[in-house]
Amino acid sequence: MAQDEMNSDEGIGSNPLESSSAAVQPVSFGPLGPDMASGGENNNLDILLDVNIPVSVEVGGTHMPVAEILKLVPGSIVALEKKAEEPVDLRVNGKLVARGEVVMVDDTYGLRITQIVDAADRLETLRGGA
Repeated sequence: MAQDEMNSDEGIGSNPLESSSAAVQPVSFGPLGPDMASGGENNNLDILLDVNIPVSVEVGGTHMPVAEILKLVPGSIVALEKKAEEPVDLRVNGKLVARGEVVMVDDTYGLRITQIVDAADRLETLRGGA
């Protein structure tokens, strides 16, 4: 049997769109229910409320050559670039969200938030800024 006859007999090599007899129909969605239109997005947010993400307080930082880091011993002092009276940064998942001052709560450190970073600044940090 010739190759053309095999293809036409078995349907091999033919274009499935040309030979398909199924009709294409548009998808139809039902109307949004009352809880879908108003509270549906809250249900999605509720799923995220139990997710733990890293929260850190950045007191300051510095850059040091490796040679100096290797010389550190107990009792060494590392000077930070931030002044003592400057607010410290509260970072959530590495992104700046607030600033505040370090306080003592019983025998542990805490943070009293003094400023929430405005939405424009938060968006800038998400885009890769400071």
